[in-house]
Amino acid sequence: MQQYEISILSNDAKLYVDMISSPAGHYLNRRPYIINILKELIKTGKIAPQTGSQEIDTDRIIGNTDIIDTTDKDIIYYAKPYKKNYFIKFAKNRYPLPSTKLSIILKKDCDNNYLLQDVWIGSLYPKFPDDQAASSESILYWNSHALAQDSKNIQSSTITKICPY
Repeated sequence: MQQYEISILSNDAKLYVDMISSPAGHYLNRRPYIINILKELIKTGKIAPQTGSQEIDTDRIIGNTDIIDTTDKDIIYYAKPYKKNYFIKFAKNRYPLPSTKLSIILKKDCDNNYLLQDVWIGSLYPKFPDDQAASSESILYWNSHALAQDSKNIQSSTITKICPY
C-alpha cells in the first residue's frame, strides 16, 4: 500500500489514502484537485473524524456527478463495469451534472488514523442492487437513478435493456 497523507483531522488523527489500489486513490488520481478540497473541508471542520460514510456540501460547484435522476423518457440499459461482476444502470444520452457535494467513506485503522476508502463528487448512494453488499434500499434508489452514459468503462458483451435485478 502506498499511503499518501492528506491532512490531520480535528482529533489529531491522520487522514490518508492508498493511491494505488483503493477506489479513493483511483478517483483522486483522475481528479487531483479533490485533495485540496478535502484539506479545505478538514480545516473548516466539515469532515468528521469517524468511520463510515459522510456527505459534505461544499457550498460551491466542485465538479460533476455521474449519478442522475431518471424519468420515463430516458433510454435505460444495464451493463457490468470493467472487472466487476455486478450490473449498473445507465441512462443513454444523459450527461453528468454539476454538484456542490462531496461524499467520502472513512475507516479507522489500528493506529487510530483514518483511511479514505472511497470519495466521489455527488451525494451518497446505496450499493448497486446486483452488488453483494447491496441493502434493501438499493433497488428503490436505483429504480429512479442511473449513471450518465460513458461514466464507466463497461464490458460490452454484458449490455442489456432487461433489468437484471
